[in-house]
Amino acid sequence: MSDNDYLNMLYVFNDSFDNNKKLLIKWSNELQVRCSSITGMYETDTEPEDDDYIGEYAAAVGDVEILENGIDDSVLIYNDCIEISLKCIPDKILLEDGTVLWQKK
Repeated sequence: MSDNDYLNMLYVFNDSFDNNKKLLIKWSNELQVRCSSITGMYETDTEPEDDDYIGEYAAAVGDVEILENGIDDSVLIYNDCIEISLKCIPDKILLEDGTVLWQKK
């Protein structure tokens, strides 16, 4: 995935999210969730001298309700939140009515 594709996916969260609607998000590990809040884009909090520094932007979705469990634990759900980052890119982002906002190429 190119940097532009990744940033476009994050802009979907920022620009398309409506607090009156919920998002459906699907990952390749078959995890499907519904969420009703988002933090917006932010820069990850690792520092350049940290071993795991990748210097990226991310977004977190909250109030996560699991619709389908994943077949592995590759997507971490912590305190009803999922961080969308280079380490956790969904396959598809939709509105509840089925409108596709973004889909991985």
